[in-house]
Amino acid sequence: MTRINFSRETVDGWSRLRPDEDLFGLGIAHRLIWSGRLAEEVLERTAISSGLRRRGDYEVLALLRRAEPELLTPLQVSQQLLTSQSGMTGKLDRLERQGLVQRTPDPEDRRAIRLGITDAGRALIDHAFTTSLSVYRSMLEGLTATEEKDFEALLDKLLTRLDELSAMQQPWAQSKS
Repeated sequence: MTRINFSRETVDGWSRLRPDEDLFGLGIAHRLIWSGRLAEEVLERTAISSGLRRRGDYEVLALLRRAEPELLTPLQVSQQLLTSQSGMTGKLDRLERQGLVQRTPDPEDRRAIRLGITDAGRALIDHAFTTSLSVYRSMLEGLTATEEKDFEALLDKLLTRLDELSAMQQPWAQSKS
């Protein structure tokens, strides 16, 4: 069964049980969740095929590459990638052992370190990025240029709202607007 059919069956099933409810949001959220999961799966395989261990390694190296020439702290990396600091430490240890990332003492704070990408890390992420670009383009095949722009604008609005809901202690307690 395709995910679109599964999403439709989910909404249809709840519609039979709760005909009094507006389930349009459920259908959108369900498709959005499955789209994200499937995109992550495809991008995970893409990262691995590019020589990385995981998609998370791609994210770290890409962030450090984009930040150049600035060196980032491990806290900045974990915050920007929404990853726990403990999980980030293990990942950075592994990337450093692989010669892809280097830790440098912070010149302004002897207790702190800064992270930079090595030449090997730069070559690997540049290759992985090029490979990923073809996958990103492939994800949007079938959309016209206008649909792509409209889709981007709608996703921006949705992501802004999801950021707001994520910051709330009880997003389910929101009153309907």
